[in-house]
Amino acid sequence: MILETLNLTNFRNYKQAEVGFRAGTNVLFGKNGQGKTNILESIYYLALTKSFRTSSDPNLISNKEKYFRIQGDLKSTQGRSHQSAIAYSQVDGKRLLYNGQRIQKFSEYIGYIPVVLLAPSDLQISQNGPQQRRQFLDIVLSQSSKLYLHHLIQYRRSLKQRNALLQEDATDANLLRSWEEALVQHGTILIQKRLEAIESLDKMVKEFYGQLSGMADKVKMVYQSSVPFKKPESIAQAYQTAFSNSREKELQTGSTAIGPHRDDVLFLINGKALRAIGSQGEHKTFVIALKMAEFNFLKNVQNETPLLLFDDIFGELDAGRISNMIGSLSRIGQVFITTTSPHFFGKMNNWEADAHFYEIEQGTVSVRESL
Repeated sequence: MILETLNLTNFRNYKQAEVGFRAGTNVLFGKNGQGKTNILESIYYLALTKSFRTSSDPNLISNKEKYFRIQGDLKSTQGRSHQSAIAYSQVDGKRLLYNGQRIQKFSEYIGYIPVVLLAPSDLQISQNGPQQRRQFLDIVLSQSSKLYLHHLIQYRRSLKQRNALLQEDATDANLLRSWEEALVQHGTILIQKRLEAIESLDKMVKEFYGQLSGMADKVKMVYQSSVPFKKPESIAQAYQTAFSNSREKELQTGSTAIGPHRDDVLFLINGKALRAIGSQGEHKTFVIALKMAEFNFLKNVQNETPLLLFDDIFGELDAGRISNMIGSLSRIGQVFITTTSPHFFGKMNNWEADAHFYEIEQGTVSVRESL
Protein backbone atom coordinates (compact mmCIF):
# COMPACT_ATOMS: atom_id res chain seq x y z
CA MET A 1 0.00 0.00 0.00
CA ILE A 2 1.26 3.48 -0.88
CA LEU A 3 -0.15 6.60 0.78
CA GLU A 4 -0.05 9.19 -1.99
CA THR A 5 -1.85 12.12 -0.35
CA LEU A 6 -2.78 12.88 3.25
CA ASN A 7 -5.33 15.59 4.11
CA LEU A 8 -5.78 16.77 7.70
CA THR A 9 -8.42 19.10 9.09
CA ASN A 10 -8.34 20.21 12.74
CA PHE A 11 -6.17 17.24 13.73
CA ARG A 12 -3.87 18.06 16.65
CA ASN A 13 -1.90 21.16 15.59
CA TYR A 14 -2.87 20.89 11.91
CA LYS A 15 -5.79 23.20 11.11
CA GLN A 16 -5.53 22.35 7.42
CA ALA A 17 -2.80 20.41 5.67
CA GLU A 18 -2.37 18.47 2.44
CA VAL A 19 0.81 16.45 1.96
CA GLY A 20 1.86 14.37 -1.02
CA PHE A 21 4.08 11.39 -0.21
CA ARG A 22 6.14 9.06 -2.38
CA ALA A 23 7.06 5.40 -2.41
CA GLY A 24 10.20 4.49 -0.49
CA THR A 25 11.37 6.49 2.50
CA ASN A 26 9.67 9.71 3.63
CA VAL A 27 11.57 11.59 6.34
CA LEU A 28 9.65 14.09 8.50
CA PHE A 29 12.12 16.33 10.33
CA GLY A 30 11.94 19.34 12.61
CA LYS A 31 12.34 20.44 16.19
CA ASN A 32 10.44 18.80 19.02
CA GLY A 33 6.80 19.81 19.44
CA GLN A 34 6.25 20.88 15.82
CA GLY A 35 3.88 18.06 14.80
CA LYS A 36 6.05 15.29 13.34
CA THR A 37 4.53 12.50 15.40
CA ASN A 38 1.06 13.93 14.75
CA ILE A 39 1.48 13.01 11.08
CA LEU A 40 2.31 9.40 11.94
CA GLU A 41 -0.54 9.34 14.44
CA SER A 42 -2.99 10.47 11.76
CA ILE A 43 -1.82 7.71 9.37
CA TYR A 44 -2.13 5.12 12.14
CA TYR A 45 -5.60 6.42 13.02
CA LEU A 46 -6.66 6.25 9.37
CA ALA A 47 -5.58 2.61 9.25
CA LEU A 48 -6.79 1.34 12.64
CA THR A 49 -9.45 3.96 13.60
CA LYS A 50 -7.61 4.72 16.84
CA SER A 51 -4.53 6.53 18.09
CA PHE A 52 -1.37 4.93 19.43
CA ARG A 53 -0.91 7.84 21.86
CA THR A 54 -4.30 8.38 23.50
CA SER A 55 -7.58 6.55 24.00
CA SER A 56 -9.51 9.85 24.02
CA ASP A 57 -10.65 10.99 20.57
CA PRO A 58 -11.58 14.52 21.79
CA ASN A 59 -7.90 15.06 22.61
CA LEU A 60 -7.13 14.84 18.88
CA ILE A 61 -9.29 17.84 17.93
CA SER A 62 -7.43 21.11 17.37
CA ASN A 63 -7.90 23.74 20.05
CA LYS A 64 -11.28 25.54 19.89
CA GLU A 65 -12.51 23.35 17.01
CA LYS A 66 -15.44 20.92 17.10
CA TYR A 67 -14.23 18.05 14.93
CA PHE A 68 -11.26 16.57 13.10
CA ARG A 69 -11.01 14.78 9.75
CA ILE A 70 -8.32 12.63 8.14
CA GLN A 71 -8.36 11.60 4.50
CA GLY A 72 -5.90 9.46 2.61
CA ASP A 73 -5.58 8.70 -1.10
CA LEU A 74 -3.84 5.37 -1.48
CA LYS A 75 -2.69 2.94 -4.12
CA SER A 76 -2.59 -0.80 -3.52
CA THR A 77 0.26 -3.11 -4.41
CA GLN A 78 -1.85 -4.21 -7.39
CA GLY A 79 -2.14 -0.59 -8.56
CA ARG A 80 -5.76 0.06 -7.55
CA SER A 81 -6.64 3.50 -6.15
CA HIS A 82 -8.44 3.79 -2.82
CA GLN A 83 -9.66 6.64 -0.67
CA SER A 84 -10.27 6.46 3.04
CA ALA A 85 -11.67 9.24 5.25
CA ILE A 86 -12.45 9.27 8.95
CA ALA A 87 -13.92 12.11 11.01
CA TYR A 88 -14.81 12.58 14.65
CA SER A 89 -16.91 15.09 16.54
CA GLN A 90 -18.36 14.94 20.02
CA VAL A 91 -21.82 15.46 18.52
CA ASP A 92 -21.78 12.87 15.71
CA GLY A 93 -19.10 10.51 17.01
CA LYS A 94 -16.81 8.71 14.59
CA ARG A 95 -17.68 8.37 10.90
CA LEU A 96 -15.74 6.34 8.34
CA LEU A 97 -15.88 6.31 4.54
CA TYR A 98 -13.95 3.89 2.34
CA ASN A 99 -14.09 4.45 -1.41
CA GLY A 100 -17.11 6.67 -0.84
CA GLN A 101 -19.08 4.04 1.08
CA ARG A 102 -20.05 4.51 4.74
CA ILE A 103 -18.54 1.83 6.97
CA GLN A 104 -20.86 1.05 9.88
CA LYS A 105 -18.80 -1.70 11.54
CA PHE A 106 -15.18 -0.64 11.92
CA SER A 107 -14.18 -4.26 12.48
CA GLU A 108 -14.96 -4.91 8.81
CA TYR A 109 -12.51 -2.15 7.79
CA ILE A 110 -9.50 -3.02 9.94
CA GLY A 111 -6.84 -4.58 7.70
CA TYR A 112 -7.70 -2.65 4.53
CA ILE A 113 -4.68 -0.41 5.23
CA PRO A 114 -2.13 -2.63 7.01
CA VAL A 115 0.32 -0.66 9.15
CA VAL A 116 3.36 -1.39 11.32
CA LEU A 117 4.52 1.08 13.98
CA LEU A 118 7.87 1.27 15.76
CA ALA A 119 7.95 3.92 18.48
CA PRO A 120 10.33 4.30 21.46
CA SER A 121 7.80 2.59 23.75
CA ASP A 122 7.86 -0.49 21.49
CA LEU A 123 11.53 -0.98 22.28
CA GLN A 124 10.43 -2.03 25.78
CA ILE A 125 8.17 -4.83 24.57
CA SER A 126 10.74 -7.47 25.47
CA GLN A 127 11.36 -6.00 28.94
CA ASN A 128 7.94 -4.84 30.13
CA GLY A 129 5.04 -6.96 31.37
CA PRO A 130 2.90 -9.31 29.25
CA GLN A 131 0.20 -6.74 28.45
CA GLN A 132 2.36 -5.07 25.80
CA ARG A 133 3.16 -8.40 24.17
CA ARG A 134 -0.52 -9.40 24.13
CA GLN A 135 -1.34 -6.03 22.58
CA PHE A 136 1.28 -6.65 19.90
CA LEU A 137 -0.36 -9.96 18.97
CA ASP A 138 -3.86 -8.47 19.02
CA ILE A 139 -2.86 -5.65 16.65
CA VAL A 140 -1.09 -7.99 14.22
CA LEU A 141 -3.89 -10.55 14.18
CA SER A 142 -6.72 -8.01 14.09
CA GLN A 143 -5.22 -6.62 10.88
CA SER A 144 -4.66 -10.03 9.31
CA SER A 145 -7.78 -11.96 10.40
CA LYS A 146 -11.35 -10.67 10.58
CA LEU A 147 -12.23 -13.92 12.36
CA TYR A 148 -9.70 -13.12 15.09
CA LEU A 149 -10.97 -9.55 15.49
CA HIS A 150 -14.58 -10.78 15.73
CA HIS A 151 -13.73 -13.26 18.47
CA LEU A 152 -11.51 -10.72 20.26
CA ILE A 153 -14.41 -8.25 20.45
CA GLN A 154 -16.82 -10.93 21.67
CA TYR A 155 -14.27 -12.27 24.16
CA ARG A 156 -13.74 -8.85 25.72
CA ARG A 157 -17.49 -8.32 26.04
CA SER A 158 -17.96 -11.71 27.67
CA LEU A 159 -15.01 -11.13 29.99
CA LYS A 160 -16.46 -7.82 31.14
CA GLN A 161 -19.80 -9.46 31.88
CA ARG A 162 -18.26 -12.38 33.77
CA ASN A 163 -16.06 -10.10 35.89
CA ALA A 164 -19.07 -7.95 36.77
CA LEU A 165 -20.96 -11.09 37.78
CA LEU A 166 -18.06 -12.33 39.92
CA GLN A 167 -18.17 -9.08 41.87
CA GLU A 168 -21.85 -9.37 42.82
CA ASP A 169 -22.77 -10.35 46.39
CA ALA A 170 -25.01 -13.19 45.19
CA THR A 171 -23.66 -14.66 41.96
CA ASP A 172 -26.05 -16.53 39.67
CA ALA A 173 -24.24 -19.86 39.08
CA ASN A 174 -26.08 -20.67 35.86
CA LEU A 175 -25.42 -17.24 34.40
CA LEU A 176 -21.77 -17.50 35.42
CA ARG A 177 -21.42 -20.80 33.55
CA SER A 178 -23.08 -19.32 30.46
CA TRP A 179 -20.46 -16.57 30.34
CA GLU A 180 -17.76 -19.20 30.86
CA GLU A 181 -19.05 -21.06 27.83
CA ALA A 182 -18.83 -17.87 25.77
CA LEU A 183 -15.28 -17.24 26.99
CA VAL A 184 -14.26 -20.80 26.12
CA GLN A 185 -15.79 -20.49 22.66
CA HIS A 186 -14.12 -17.19 21.78
CA GLY A 187 -10.95 -17.67 23.82
CA THR A 188 -10.16 -21.01 22.19
CA ILE A 189 -10.13 -19.37 18.75
CA LEU A 190 -7.90 -16.55 20.03
CA ILE A 191 -5.36 -18.97 21.48
CA GLN A 192 -5.33 -21.13 18.36
CA LYS A 193 -4.80 -18.10 16.10
CA ARG A 194 -2.04 -16.78 18.37
CA LEU A 195 -0.25 -20.14 18.29
CA GLU A 196 -0.37 -20.16 14.49
CA ALA A 197 0.95 -16.58 14.33
CA ILE A 198 3.75 -17.26 16.80
CA GLU A 199 4.90 -20.22 14.70
CA SER A 200 5.20 -18.00 11.62
CA LEU A 201 6.66 -14.98 13.44
CA ASP A 202 9.21 -17.13 15.26
CA LYS A 203 10.75 -18.39 12.00
CA MET A 204 11.07 -14.85 10.65
CA VAL A 205 12.43 -13.39 13.90
CA LYS A 206 15.18 -16.02 13.87
CA GLU A 207 16.18 -15.02 10.34
CA PHE A 208 16.04 -11.25 10.88
CA TYR A 209 17.80 -11.38 14.25
CA GLY A 210 20.72 -13.20 12.65
CA GLN A 211 20.89 -10.68 9.80
CA LEU A 212 20.77 -7.68 12.13
CA SER A 213 23.17 -8.93 14.80
CA GLY A 214 25.62 -10.86 12.66
CA MET A 215 25.82 -13.30 15.58
CA ALA A 216 25.03 -16.99 15.91
CA ASP A 217 22.73 -16.52 18.92
CA LYS A 218 19.57 -18.62 18.80
CA VAL A 219 16.37 -16.73 19.53
CA LYS A 220 12.89 -18.11 19.96
CA MET A 221 9.29 -17.05 20.66
CA VAL A 222 7.12 -19.27 22.86
CA TYR A 223 3.43 -18.75 23.63
CA GLN A 224 2.73 -19.17 27.34
CA SER A 225 -0.94 -19.81 28.04
CA SER A 226 -2.81 -19.65 31.34
CA VAL A 227 -4.95 -22.51 29.99
CA PRO A 228 -3.01 -25.74 30.72
CA PHE A 229 -3.57 -27.58 27.44
CA LYS A 230 -1.19 -30.16 25.99
CA LYS A 231 -2.30 -30.03 22.35
CA PRO A 232 -4.11 -27.25 20.39
CA GLU A 233 -7.10 -29.55 19.82
CA SER A 234 -7.57 -29.96 23.59
CA ILE A 235 -7.71 -26.24 24.41
CA ALA A 236 -11.50 -26.04 24.86
CA GLN A 237 -11.65 -29.05 27.19
CA ALA A 238 -8.68 -27.83 29.25
CA TYR A 239 -10.24 -24.36 29.38
CA GLN A 240 -13.54 -25.71 30.82
CA THR A 241 -11.69 -27.81 33.40
CA ALA A 242 -9.58 -24.82 34.44
CA PHE A 243 -12.73 -22.73 34.98
CA SER A 244 -14.20 -25.45 37.21
CA ASN A 245 -11.02 -25.62 39.28
CA SER A 246 -10.62 -21.86 39.68
CA ARG A 247 -14.25 -20.75 40.09
CA GLU A 248 -14.25 -20.53 43.90
CA LYS A 249 -11.02 -18.53 44.00
CA GLU A 250 -12.26 -16.18 41.27
CA LEU A 251 -15.47 -15.56 43.22
CA GLN A 252 -13.25 -14.35 46.06
CA THR A 253 -11.02 -12.14 43.91
CA GLY A 254 -13.81 -10.89 41.64
CA SER A 255 -11.84 -11.33 38.43
CA THR A 256 -11.21 -13.95 35.74
CA ALA A 257 -7.71 -15.39 36.11
CA ILE A 258 -7.68 -17.74 33.11
CA GLY A 259 -7.77 -17.01 29.39
CA PRO A 260 -6.01 -15.14 26.56
CA HIS A 261 -6.15 -11.88 28.54
CA ARG A 262 -3.70 -13.47 31.00
CA ASP A 263 -1.35 -15.10 28.49
CA ASP A 264 2.19 -14.10 27.56
CA VAL A 265 4.84 -14.57 24.88
CA LEU A 266 8.30 -15.59 26.04
CA PHE A 267 11.31 -14.25 24.13
CA LEU A 268 14.30 -16.57 24.49
CA ILE A 269 17.95 -16.20 23.55
CA ASN A 270 20.13 -19.30 23.62
CA GLY A 271 17.43 -21.09 25.61
CA LYS A 272 17.16 -18.46 28.37
CA ALA A 273 14.68 -15.65 28.95
CA LEU A 274 15.77 -12.54 27.08
CA ARG A 275 14.03 -10.43 29.72
CA ALA A 276 16.34 -11.85 32.40
CA ILE A 277 19.73 -12.00 30.71
CA GLY A 278 19.59 -9.90 27.54
CA SER A 279 21.76 -6.83 27.05
CA GLN A 280 20.21 -3.56 25.87
CA GLY A 281 21.59 -4.22 22.40
CA GLU A 282 20.09 -7.72 22.30
CA HIS A 283 16.69 -6.42 23.43
CA LYS A 284 16.66 -3.72 20.76
CA THR A 285 17.84 -6.09 18.03
CA PHE A 286 15.12 -8.57 18.98
CA VAL A 287 12.38 -5.92 18.84
CA ILE A 288 13.58 -4.69 15.44
CA ALA A 289 13.57 -8.29 14.19
CA LEU A 290 10.06 -8.66 15.63
CA LYS A 291 8.82 -5.57 13.77
CA MET A 292 10.38 -6.78 10.52
CA ALA A 293 8.66 -10.12 11.07
CA GLU A 294 5.36 -8.29 11.70
CA PHE A 295 5.78 -6.42 8.42
CA ASN A 296 6.41 -9.60 6.45
CA PHE A 297 3.65 -11.54 8.25
CA LEU A 298 1.06 -8.92 7.31
CA LYS A 299 2.43 -8.66 3.78
CA ASN A 300 2.16 -12.41 3.26
CA VAL A 301 -1.27 -12.86 4.85
CA GLN A 302 -2.90 -9.74 3.41
CA ASN A 303 -1.17 -9.88 0.02
CA GLU A 304 -0.62 -6.17 0.58
CA THR A 305 2.48 -4.24 1.66
CA PRO A 306 1.98 -2.49 5.03
CA LEU A 307 2.80 1.15 5.68
CA LEU A 308 5.78 1.48 8.04
CA LEU A 309 5.84 4.18 10.71
CA PHE A 310 9.07 4.84 12.64
CA ASP A 311 8.63 7.50 15.29
CA ASP A 312 11.75 9.17 16.68
CA ILE A 313 13.79 6.00 17.14
CA PHE A 314 17.19 7.41 16.16
CA GLY A 315 18.04 8.36 19.73
CA GLU A 316 17.38 4.77 20.78
CA LEU A 317 19.13 2.80 18.03
CA ASP A 318 22.57 2.93 16.44
CA ALA A 319 23.06 3.84 12.80
CA GLY A 320 23.96 0.31 11.75
CA ARG A 321 20.76 -1.27 13.03
CA ILE A 322 18.59 1.49 11.56
CA SER A 323 20.36 1.36 8.21
CA ASN A 324 19.99 -2.42 7.94
CA MET A 325 16.32 -2.26 8.86
CA ILE A 326 15.16 0.71 6.80
CA GLY A 327 17.41 -0.11 3.88
CA SER A 328 15.79 -3.51 3.41
CA LEU A 329 12.20 -2.47 4.12
CA SER A 330 12.15 0.73 2.06
CA ARG A 331 12.94 -1.26 -1.08
CA ILE A 332 9.67 -3.15 -0.77
CA GLY A 333 7.40 -0.76 1.16
CA GLN A 334 6.63 2.84 2.04
CA VAL A 335 8.40 4.08 5.17
CA PHE A 336 7.62 7.19 7.25
CA ILE A 337 10.30 8.37 9.67
CA THR A 338 10.29 11.23 12.17
CA THR A 339 13.55 12.74 13.38
CA THR A 340 14.93 15.96 14.82
CA SER A 341 18.16 15.53 12.86
CA PRO A 342 17.91 14.63 9.16
CA HIS A 343 21.71 14.87 8.94
CA PHE A 344 21.79 11.59 10.86
CA PHE A 345 21.25 9.98 7.48
CA GLY A 346 24.65 11.10 6.33
CA LYS A 347 26.13 8.49 8.65
CA MET A 348 24.26 5.69 6.98
CA ASN A 349 24.40 3.67 3.79
CA ASN A 350 23.43 4.72 0.27
CA TRP A 351 19.67 4.13 0.55
CA GLU A 352 19.11 7.65 1.96
CA ALA A 353 19.97 9.13 -1.45
CA ASP A 354 16.48 8.08 -2.56
CA ALA A 355 14.72 9.42 0.57
CA HIS A 356 12.19 12.27 0.41
CA PHE A 357 12.36 14.98 3.05
CA TYR A 358 9.60 17.06 4.65
CA GLU A 359 10.26 19.83 7.14
CA ILE A 360 7.66 20.18 9.90
CA GLU A 361 7.32 23.53 11.64
CA GLN A 362 4.39 24.64 13.81
CA GLY A 363 1.84 22.46 12.06
CA THR A 364 2.97 23.15 8.50
CA VAL A 365 4.72 20.76 6.13
CA SER A 366 7.28 21.90 3.54
CA VAL A 367 8.83 19.61 0.95
CA ARG A 368 12.63 19.80 0.85
CA GLU A 369 14.35 18.55 -2.31
CA SER A 370 17.72 18.61 -0.51
CA LEU A 371 19.08 19.28 2.96
